[in-house]
Amino acid sequence: MSYSEFTDDVDDAIRGVATAIVTDNEDPEGMARVKVRYPWRNEDEQSYWARVARTMAGGDRGTYFHPEVDDEVLVAFEQGNIHYPYVIGALWSSAERPPEDNADGNNDVRMIRSRSGHQITLNDNGTAGKVEITTNAGHSILLDDASGSEKIVVADKSGQNTVELDSTSGAINVSSGATVSVESKLIDIKGQGNVTVEAGGILTLKGSLVKIN
Repeated sequence: MSYSEFTDDVDDAIRGVATAIVTDNEDPEGMARVKVRYPWRNEDEQSYWARVARTMAGGDRGTYFHPEVDDEVLVAFEQGNIHYPYVIGALWSSAERPPEDNADGNNDVRMIRSRSGHQITLNDNGTAGKVEITTNAGHSILLDDASGSEKIVVADKSGQNTVELDSTSGAINVSSGATVSVESKLIDIKGQGNVTVEAGGILTLKGSLVKIN
């Protein structure tokens, strides 16, 4: 059945919603629309451009999570008219499974995970809550609310270069597997108690004028 055989008559209205597969996500008009293929239509037939419902949308603002080609989506039709489709959600399936499965039944984890594996995880565990941002390469930012060990940790993929803010002890630790450099027009180092400068090799202090005490 071709599109021309569909009319705007109420008898041809599509009741409810339908599942579909995204076939095109490059909207020539830049409106972030997609085309889909319906399971009951011919394999080579695509829909009209379908607008995608977002959690927020406005001029140059909003939440932008665009469907991928081959994603399964849920489609609704304005007044039941197949010529006016709207993508209202995305679907997982037994073939395309979610990145988290709530195996423990606590439903603590909320997650955003991109195609390549960049990930934002929010864990609402009452005693071990945390927010973590990780890249596909393994770089990470951790905001850890675990009771008794609250901290913020920024780490590269090697794990050798880190900055840690320990909320429990009040300590700030900067660690590197190579060199730590600090550069500014003016640098002040002050300690209310003792200040220790230690080198495993030669300790060099250099300036146009070096004053001690």
